[in-house]
Amino acid sequence: MNSTLHPSQPEDRSKRASALLVITLLKMYRLLWTVSPFSLMGTVACRLLLAFQSVVQLYFVSLLVNAVTQVITAGHPLREAGEIILYQLGITLAAAGIKSLDSIIMTSLKMKTKFYLDDRMAQQSSRLPLVYYDRPDYYDSFHRATASQSSMILVDGTFAVLQGIFTFTGYFLVIASFHWLLAVGLFVFAAPSFIVNTLLGRRRFVLMIFQTPTARKTQYLFSLLVGREAAKEIRLFGLAPYLMERWRSLYGENAQKEVRLERQGILINGGVESFNGLLGGAFMLGLAWLGTQGRLTIGQYVALSQAFISAKDQLLSISSSLALIYQNMLFARELFAFLELPVEEESSAPLSLQVRSVKGIEADNLAFRYPGQSVPVLRDISFHILPGQKIAIVGDNGAGKSTLVKCLLGLYTASEGAIRFDGIDIRALNPTELRKRITAVFQDYVRYQLTVRENIGFGSVERMTDDGGLELAAAKSGAHAFIEDLKDGFDSSLGPMFDGGRELSQGQWQKIAISRAYFRQADVVVLDEPTASMDPLTEAAVYENFLRMADGKTTLLISHRLGICKAVDYILVMKNGRIVERGTHEELLGLGGEYERMYNVQSQWYENSESSQRESQQLRNVIHAG
Repeated sequence: MNSTLHPSQPEDRSKRASALLVITLLKMYRLLWTVSPFSLMGTVACRLLLAFQSVVQLYFVSLLVNAVTQVITAGHPLREAGEIILYQLGITLAAAGIKSLDSIIMTSLKMKTKFYLDDRMAQQSSRLPLVYYDRPDYYDSFHRATASQSSMILVDGTFAVLQGIFTFTGYFLVIASFHWLLAVGLFVFAAPSFIVNTLLGRRRFVLMIFQTPTARKTQYLFSLLVGREAAKEIRLFGLAPYLMERWRSLYGENAQKEVRLERQGILINGGVESFNGLLGGAFMLGLAWLGTQGRLTIGQYVALSQAFISAKDQLLSISSSLALIYQNMLFARELFAFLELPVEEESSAPLSLQVRSVKGIEADNLAFRYPGQSVPVLRDISFHILPGQKIAIVGDNGAGKSTLVKCLLGLYTASEGAIRFDGIDIRALNPTELRKRITAVFQDYVRYQLTVRENIGFGSVERMTDDGGLELAAAKSGAHAFIEDLKDGFDSSLGPMFDGGRELSQGQWQKIAISRAYFRQADVVVLDEPTASMDPLTEAAVYENFLRMADGKTTLLISHRLGICKAVDYILVMKNGRIVERGTHEELLGLGGEYERMYNVQSQWYENSESSQRESQQLRNVIHAG
């Protein structure tokens, strides 16, 4: 897998600007056609009608001025002028109706497009390899892709440009029919503004690319200051002034660069406007000269003056819009680049597992390294877990235990070696079917701010309405005791995020997570240190309860603490990404190695905890007797 999430650097994009514009425009219109072809055709038709309406109105202005001139100078009747005014009124009312219809169509199209893009981004994120979530460049890409949804301006902006081009073409033909120099003047008028705004759009995008990491950190610091997760520690340790200073510094750094760029743009555009003012005066003088040659009527002079002003405004609008579109095209390129990231690969003909495992799980010379890193996190990992066997994988923090489990679950793809379920390479299996055979409680288990039913039922979504199964899962974990006290039972909302939600203690959330794992009814059960914050004896009690729940299933217990190791069939000891020892509890204690060292250090915890529990019980007995 490529370690770079983007196919080219900002400088490369600048060099390929023209190709980028064409490719991205085609992708955007193809996307709009997919979302709603009738809306796309409808808005194109509306914009074409509105474009030519302006030119038709210009024609009637010329007729009206001439007719009014004849009324004033020669005493002609008002009938002709009145008819022209009625035509103009009809065109104005028709244009108003078309604009309203176009607004309705565009609102619908933009809403549908936003929904489509959000849906695609959610699907893409859920199908990307899990290893992406351990990479900073993924979060930069996602940040830019999310921001690039401001490229929705393309949906409206490109149509506005097309409408402007058609309108300008009409004005241009009218002006060119009188003198070719007047037509050339229009392009000379627009060229500086177009070039300046296009270059500014490009520089804005390049600046945005390089500011993405800083912008993400700025958002992260702000979320710490205003969010719930860090609120207790920020107040306890008095972190607010420090975090505020960091946030202000990063925000100011980005803002200063943006202001500097915009200041340059404003100054340059000021010079362009001054040049355009001189050119406009020259154009009007040229029209007056044509009048002295008898080549213009008063009505034609007024119409041409209005045509120049309108064409000038159209060209400036087009050049400004094209520059903005160019900038947003680059944003949209980021969106399409994110949507085109390779998702998890599946075998072309995925194999299925047997109903019951007969060979178990095997790791053969397994190695894993993160993309872009030369040093492997895991190396030379080989073992064989028999069906129904209970295995503990232990080691200090950072030994590679959780990474190994992610490889075993198919969440990470091994860099070298193989993992086999029942003799079949995991890469040849249907990933959805494989994961249905596995259940797990991770150390960073999710506290879903939803109902109890959903929190437990997510273990097997298709059985979420099975109240009997939910009750059994809750009873197995001990969660039923507090669920019964909730007002709406399994339909009670949990967490403080939404109205009516009930916050739980950490231990209660852990029981909910274990209930979710049990509800899955899988063949392979994984418990990946969800009890790390518990005292050793409480942790051991949770593990023992979990082992009873997982009776008859292949079970993997991941921990850096050894309190449960006496109850498992086999122990793998990890250090620095390798398995350094293996065996039963008694066998490992006799080796005098890493396991014995860890056990001797930790045995004090269990002795002290047991002594403390005995003293507490004695005190309770004395108080009760008194």
